[in-house]
Order: sequence, then C-alpha cells, then structure tokens
Amino acid sequence: MTETGTRTCANCGQDFTIEPADIGFYKSIGVPAPTWCPPCRDMRRSAWREDRTLYRDTCRLCGRSMISIHAPGGPFTVYCRECWWSDKWDALDYGRDYDFSRPFFAQYRDLMEAVPRPGLTSINCVNSEFTHACRSCKNCYLTFWSYFSEDSQYADALLFSRHSFDAYVTDNSDHAYEAVHSDRLYRTRYAYFSDDCLDSSFLFNCVGCSDCFGCVNMRKQKYRLFNEQLSKEEYAKEMAYWDLGSYKRLEEAKEKFRSLCLATPRRYAHVLNSQNVKGDVIRSTKDCQMCFSTLDGVQNCKYIYVGGLNLKDSYDVTGGGDTSELLYEVYGVTQAQRCAFTAGSRGSRDIMYCDFSPNSVNLFGCITIRNKKHCILNKQYSEKEYHALREKIVAHMGEMPYVDKKGRTYGFGEFFPMELSAYAYNETIALKWYPKTREQVLAEGLAWRDPPDRAYEISMHPGDLPDHIADVENSIVDQVIGCAHAASPEALRAHRSLSEVGTKGKGTCDHECTTAFRITPEELQFYRTMHIALPRLCPNCRHRERLQWVNEFRLYSRACMCRGKNGGDAYVNTVTHSHGDAPCANRFETTYPPGAPEAIYCEQCYKEEFL
Repeated sequence: MTETGTRTCANCGQDFTIEPADIGFYKSIGVPAPTWCPPCRDMRRSAWREDRTLYRDTCRLCGRSMISIHAPGGPFTVYCRECWWSDKWDALDYGRDYDFSRPFFAQYRDLMEAVPRPGLTSINCVNSEFTHACRSCKNCYLTFWSYFSEDSQYADALLFSRHSFDAYVTDNSDHAYEAVHSDRLYRTRYAYFSDDCLDSSFLFNCVGCSDCFGCVNMRKQKYRLFNEQLSKEEYAKEMAYWDLGSYKRLEEAKEKFRSLCLATPRRYAHVLNSQNVKGDVIRSTKDCQMCFSTLDGVQNCKYIYVGGLNLKDSYDVTGGGDTSELLYEVYGVTQAQRCAFTAGSRGSRDIMYCDFSPNSVNLFGCITIRNKKHCILNKQYSEKEYHALREKIVAHMGEMPYVDKKGRTYGFGEFFPMELSAYAYNETIALKWYPKTREQVLAEGLAWRDPPDRAYEISMHPGDLPDHIADVENSIVDQVIGCAHAASPEALRAHRSLSEVGTKGKGTCDHECTTAFRITPEELQFYRTMHIALPRLCPNCRHRERLQWVNEFRLYSRACMCRGKNGGDAYVNTVTHSHGDAPCANRFETTYPPGAPEAIYCEQCYKEEFL
C-alpha cells in the first residue's frame, strides 16, 4: 500500500484519503499515518472526554462530600478538587516499570485506576462548585469548559462573558440567553451565529443589529420584525404583542422564527474573516481544511473540532488550542507544543499518551505528572534512559498491539481505545456528535451507564407553571419541576417519586434527561430581568435542543440551490444575480446534508442577495 491515497477505515469500513501534505505532517512529528477515518478519530477522542454528567461522591483523601464527573463505586481513586491540586500526594509514587509481556494500553489502564483522578478540574474558580473544566470563573453554576466568565449558568464554552444563561460557544457577551456560536451580544435572547447585536431576540446569522426580532441574514439593521422593516413606533407596538415573558407567546415566536429560517436561504458555511478554509463556523482562520468551530488565529491545520486561539500546524484536535502548535490526536490540550495522543494537558511539550499532565516535557504514558521531565508510566528516568526506553516501547506497541473486544488493534500511532475510557459512552461528548443507542454502544463493547435512581419528588408539573414570568412567585425556587420530556402529566401526577415512574422517568427523549429540575434564585432573577418565561425542560434537554442548531462535523459536496430569477421553491430573489436567470452552477462543500430542508446558497449568491 502506498503512503498516500485512499484507505479503508479500520472502524467504520468507509474509505478516506491521505494526501501528500498529510504524510509530511505525520513524518514531521514522528507518527505513522492513521488507520481510522477523520470522523471516527474524533469520535474516539470524544469518547474520552467527559461531558455534563455530575455525581455526588466522597473524596478518597479528605473524606468530604464532593461533586464528581466519575460515578461512585467505580474502579478509580477520585479526589476533590482541592485535594487533587494539593501537595498531599505525589503522582510519581504510582510509577511502575514497563512490562514487555503486556500491551501498552492495558498497562496504561492499570495506571489510570491507580493514580488519583480529579472530581472536577476547574481552576481558579470562585463560588462555582458545580462547574467543570472551567478557568477563572466566578459565580457560575452547571457551566462547563468555560473561561473568564461570571454570573452564568447552564452554559458550555463561554469566553469572557457575564450573565449568560443556556449558551453554547458564546464570547464577550453580557445578558445573553439561548445563544449559540455568537460573539459580543448584549441583552439578546435566542441568537444563533450572530455577532455584535443588542436588545434583540430570535436572530440567525445577523451582525450589528439592535432592536430586531425574528430576523435572518440581517446586517446593521434596526426595528426589523421577521425581516420586515418597521418604524420605531410600529416596532414598539408589535413588541407589546411578542411578549416573551409569556410561555405561550414564546412558543409562538419560536415556531414563526423556525419557519422563517427554513424559508430564507443560508450561506453554505459560517465563515468570517478567513482565507483558504474548508469547514464550518470558522472565524479569523487561514489555510485550514476540514475544520469545525475554529476561531482567532488558527493557521495551517486540518481536522479541528472546536478549537482555536492561535492554534497552528496541527491535525486532529478536539476542544483544544490556545497558543499551541504541532498537536496531533489530542483533546483539551492547550498552550502546548509537539503533543500527541494526549488528553487534558496544559503548557507541556513533547509528550505522548498522557492525561492531566501540565507543564511537563518528554513524557510517555503518564497520568497527572506535573512540572516534570523524562517520565514513563509515572516513573522518573534520566534523559538518556528515557529516550532509549521510549524507543523500545514504540517498537513493542507494534509487536504486541492492544486488541479490543471487537478485534480492532491499537499500536503506536492510535489514540486510546474507547473501551478503556474512564467514562461511559453516554457520559461523554461523543454521544452528542456521534449518537448511538444503548444497544449499539453495548454491542461495540463500550460502557453505558443508566441514570441512578433519584430520591427527589416532583412537586410541580411543567404544565402547571405560570404562563407569564410576572406571575411567578419567589417560592418557585423551592419547587422540584418535572421535565416536560420525562413523562406525561398523568404519570407525574400519579407517581410523585420519579423512581416509581419507571422507564418514563428516564425521559422520553435521547437527551440524557434528568427528569426534573429546580429554578435557582439567580436564574429567576435573570428571567425577570430579561423578561423570559420559565423553561419547561431540564438543563440537559435544553442543551441538546440548543445543539440542534449546529450541524454535524461532516462535509457534503452540493450544488448551489439558487435557481436564478425566482430563486428557490420557497424564496424569491430580490435582486438579479451574476448568473442571470439560469440556475447557479457553483458547487461547494457544506455541513448541510443532501435532503436537508434548508435552501443553501453559494458564497457569491448569498452575498449578492443579502449583503
């Protein structure tokens, strides 16, 4: 087999292509070409990345109650955040010699079970007990993978934001609600792929808008209602009707906004201030291919999934970057150089097959080694010993590869096997982007964790909540509200204890429904300030419904759907495009699959029609 060309994925059996530039990259960092296709590689990494599932447990060191990403009773030694970061223990004490009679990955799993793991990994966070993988956050609750943010709840990937609730990948925003992939919002509700907007609601792909409601593809507009221009007085009159403090009116607005979004053509990809790129949700990026959600200074990269901030010369990065270069097959790695097959490390270089190992150099197969050099399986070596043993281990990984339950082999150059992950498949981000049923997961030899029995009792059904936020009393914070996905009103009223509801108590959706939720005092104040009706879904269900606005990490070759003078079937062009009355002949690669209900325009037709 030649190095370049088409190969068959060892996991899914689909063909994928390795190009000469790819081989050049692999050689530059000293790894073989991959045997899994790009989506399967991302799925494999994502199956090692914990998501939003939290448990109550006891710290194995200090004995205090703690919140943890690890289910109680598992094989791991889990410490609370304070103990894990403390000097009360040393990861080198768990070091061991390499055993050439066993596969590397089997030995690594043994080390995983021995070395203490953190219940939560947030750093420098204040009054944010229920946050995970956050840095420098204050007064945050059920917020994940967020940085330098304050007074926010139920959010993922916030950056420099305040008072932002139910948001996903939202930057530099204040008083934002239900925002997705947006930047610089203020007092804005339900904004998707929109930037620099304020005092607006229900926006899709809008920039620089204020006092707009239900708008798509608008630029620097004011007093627009469902894309129609109104006077200031007319707009104020209409807003009296579109009162989002009412749940009934909110649902009506959602439905009308969805219809407008489907009826209005979309650009084939969300690309801003970028050159020579291929993918979607790309900002300030250059010379990158197959990248999804990259931002600010990403250059010369390929197969990047939610990464950015000056990431350069890297392949196969999931949720990482931040002033890094020469990364390969990593997730959650930041401010690093020449790192491969590694998870959750910061400030390290020249490390492979490591987890939670910050500010280190020349590590191989280590866990929670901090500020060290030349370690293998958590054992310290001299520089000469390290390089000699590392070379022998790399050869041994090819001679004695790990074989998983499905017969797939893993040698040097492969990321960790999914079946060795510390988390069940449905506890990881893999479930969101690569959904599988419980039966499929178990058939693949992977772990699936059913939700634990819950002792709380439903005290209010969502259908019994007041319609308008103005009618909500302070006592609502004392109620346990049933999620609308959990069960029928009759079931919840008949069985106050969720453990008695049976299968319906686990949720009728595939969103990892928590079946019930509370309204926090800060949340209630936010809804009142933003004039928004109370939600009827639990945070997990709201999160998964929010992600439905984000396409999968796949590209499809498609033709522009602009049909000339009349546009498409449901949309009539307002101007004459450069291709005249004839259908547009342009083709492109987009995350919108064939058969999707949206009308997709090429860059040229989109600009001519909307910009």
